[in-house]
Amino acid sequence: MAVKVGWKARAAQAREEMARTGKLVLRAPALVRGAEYLIRFTLSAVLAGAEILNGCAPFGLSMVGCSGSGLGGFAALLGACFGYLAFRGLTEGLRYVAAAILIFSVAFAFFDIKLYRQAWFMPVVTAALSGATGFVYLGEGGWEVATVIFFLTELLLSGACVYFYRTAFSPWLDKREEGELSTRQLASLFILGSTVLISLAQLTLVGDVISAGRVLAALAVMVFSSQGGLGPGAAAGVAAGLSMDLARGGGDWSCTVCYGCAGLVTGAFQGRSRTGCAVAYVLTNAVVVLWAWEGGAQLPLLYEVFTASVLFLLLPEQLLRKVRTRLSRERSPGTADRAAAYVRDRLTQTAEAFRALYESMRGSFRGAAPNDADLSSVFDRAADKVCRRCALRDACWQRDYNTTFAALNDALPAMAERGRGEAGDFPKHFSTRCLHFPQFLTAANEALTAALCRRQYQSRLQENRAAVFRQYGTLSALLGQAASELSEALTPDPVREKRLRRHLTALGLEGDAWVYYDQAGHLRCEVAGPDLSPLRQEPERAALSALLGVPLHAGEAEPPTAAGGEHLVFTQAEPLQAVMGAAARQKGGETVSGDAGGLLRTPEGLLYVMLCDGMGSGPAAGRESKLAVRLLEQFLRAGVQAETALKTLNAALALRSEEEGGFTTVDLLELDLFTGAAALYKYGAAPTYLRRGTSVSRVTGTALPAGLTDGERTTPDVTRLQLEAGDTVVLVSDGVADGREDQWLRDALAAFDGESPKDLARELVAAGTDEAGPRDDRTALVVRLSAR
Repeated sequence: MAVKVGWKARAAQAREEMARTGKLVLRAPALVRGAEYLIRFTLSAVLAGAEILNGCAPFGLSMVGCSGSGLGGFAALLGACFGYLAFRGLTEGLRYVAAAILIFSVAFAFFDIKLYRQAWFMPVVTAALSGATGFVYLGEGGWEVATVIFFLTELLLSGACVYFYRTAFSPWLDKREEGELSTRQLASLFILGSTVLISLAQLTLVGDVISAGRVLAALAVMVFSSQGGLGPGAAAGVAAGLSMDLARGGGDWSCTVCYGCAGLVTGAFQGRSRTGCAVAYVLTNAVVVLWAWEGGAQLPLLYEVFTASVLFLLLPEQLLRKVRTRLSRERSPGTADRAAAYVRDRLTQTAEAFRALYESMRGSFRGAAPNDADLSSVFDRAADKVCRRCALRDACWQRDYNTTFAALNDALPAMAERGRGEAGDFPKHFSTRCLHFPQFLTAANEALTAALCRRQYQSRLQENRAAVFRQYGTLSALLGQAASELSEALTPDPVREKRLRRHLTALGLEGDAWVYYDQAGHLRCEVAGPDLSPLRQEPERAALSALLGVPLHAGEAEPPTAAGGEHLVFTQAEPLQAVMGAAARQKGGETVSGDAGGLLRTPEGLLYVMLCDGMGSGPAAGRESKLAVRLLEQFLRAGVQAETALKTLNAALALRSEEEGGFTTVDLLELDLFTGAAALYKYGAAPTYLRRGTSVSRVTGTALPAGLTDGERTTPDVTRLQLEAGDTVVLVSDGVADGREDQWLRDALAAFDGESPKDLARELVAAGTDEAGPRDDRTALVVRLSAR
């Protein structure tokens, strides 16, 4: 079996290390596991001595049942056997020893089957085997009503404590970071501690007057109430009081009353000084004892409480701080709001800083400063190279300077337009008089080429700098938008939230629920809990929709909660729904299409349909268009507004095109499925066609493709629409229709029966093609709206 194999492997590794090093080295994991085994052995031995209800001792068996089949379970078995024989003797303890051996045997035999991993399996096995061994003893003692009730109670406690003990050990076994305890873990720790105190209550000090268990119980109540407040304090007081009263045989519930009242009162002093909490606890116990004086003085109880208060004052602050961290149930009411306000202020300040940087840089890029790319300087460079040693230098550049300057000035426009100079650009009197005219023309052309290159470089550098500072402006706008969203508080719906919590309780699901409205006023429902699988089923989703009065989308799984449970989010369903059909075909002779499309729906009910066409066709164009779609999807998914996302994409593609030399057309449809409001954004894209009823209209644009140019005025064409159920929108690439000969497409769209958008897309892509295939990449996206 796997456990045996693990033991053998570890033993073989230890023998090998001893043979190699001459000593046995215990590493940290081994020490931790050893400490766990020792703790389980000790707890099992102590719990075996915890007796209630006239001799019932089920808690040692529960520790064996929760410890599993490995070494931890074996250590618990040894501890339970030792404890039962030591506390109860051979005759009475043998029954529990036999039950403990049977429980461990079942766990060892079934540990690798699926049934063993069910939460109810070991509790049921523990209760059943405890009943099987105790049934014989019960028959010998007689079937009295009280005895039968105590026996059944013992079986119930033995099975239930298996579950609670396992839960109490879960923070350690799961190895999670230290944090607040869940309600189940906290209750399980109370039960484990209470049952341990039942056993320790038998240990008496100072002439059998003061019980060590009751002193520790009072100390625990004092710690929990002072660090956890009213709820944990009252719970700890009642749990400890019940355990002490049960340890005394029942019938006298004075400990429950004293500890419960004292825990409640001391919890009201949470956050005060430690002395104040101790005084409040002692005085409360004294008052309760005085009230019950006629029923018999409980002076030992006061001695024990006083002793516990002294121990409480001596506890290290680090221990109390750790308990306070574990018991922290929730943040203060204003913490979340303050955190959001802090983040909002920081985002606003960052946005203002980028805006100030943008404004300061904006003035620096309004025009290029004078530089040596001035074309009039080309003749100065040519003259310096050719005319320096010419015999007519003084005559040309001093006595007849005006004539020379006029001749060169007349030749410059033609040279600049052509990119190089020719002899015919110069007047006859200059070219015939110049002794070295061919050399002068060659030098002028070289200087002109260099000047034009410098001018192009300066222009491109200016464009790049301008693109960078425009990105600062875009980043400032995005940060401002995020800060604005944080300032819009979510609106809770307490009536629907209470209704949802009741529904979860009726389904038997543990967890928490929140119902609120987002910034757009749409209902959102979040549920967190250990097991939410029933809510994933369609009938339960329909039941939730009926319960909250609005149609809901199926639950979207969010990241697990801190406790490892599930987290589902239900969003209000939109009144409109869109059905899209797509078809594509690459250019004849190509294996890859240069077109790319995308579809995105946000939780806010916005639908985005994208179509990009890369320059040319083939793999290179396909890479460009897919890159544009992917970047655009990421921006839109992050909540960036469509126009801002397109401008940012255009700037990025423009910088990329300096190296790659490509560009991409962009066609984007934005549709609000709640209101029908839509917008068409175009960067050099083909026309988009809209059918309403039997009429077909066309939407075009004049903007250049994305990445072809960049500037403050380079914005996409935007057309606002108001769509309704029954409308159909068709996005096509220019391989399908470029707007000049599209009557056939209008006719096909007008004849569309609305049944299958996919068939219409296929028809549009296949129209007019021959055996050689289309002359350009073809893509068609058909979106039809209907009422949900």
